[in-house]
Amino acid sequence: METPTDRFRKVKNLIDQDALLLSIGDVATATGVSTRQIRYWEKKGYINSTLSESGQRKFTYFELLTVGMIQSRIEAGYTLSGAVKEVQETSGVFKELRKFLQERMDQVNEISTGYEFDLGEVEGVDENKHLFLSLEKGHKRSFKVKKCK
Repeated sequence: METPTDRFRKVKNLIDQDALLLSIGDVATATGVSTRQIRYWEKKGYINSTLSESGQRKFTYFELLTVGMIQSRIEAGYTLSGAVKEVQETSGVFKELRKFLQERMDQVNEISTGYEFDLGEVEGVDENKHLFLSLEKGHKRSFKVKKCK
């Protein structure tokens, strides 16, 4: 029987930047950036793709987000180089968030009303206690500090 942890490991694999590959058309549609512009940004080294066996460009979910963030900065009045610099400075935060979410997908328990995620230690609190996020049916969520198992 599949456990909650098994189910969330599947989600974890989707969060993995290499698990979900998108075509240049998918990235263009999702971000509103033309395929021509995406190719230019790739040529300049602002974004990266891999080539599929059939020779098509494939982009990770992280690159999709990068394209979207660059575009939103341009729309806010940044130059292309300014937008790229700004995105590069903040992209580390998103990489760390993805890493954190991947790690937490291994720490999930099924409870009677939904699921509970162990988010880890809380600074200044007993090291045997962790912060837990409960996601319950009906879109209810709550946080608790309690002893970890």
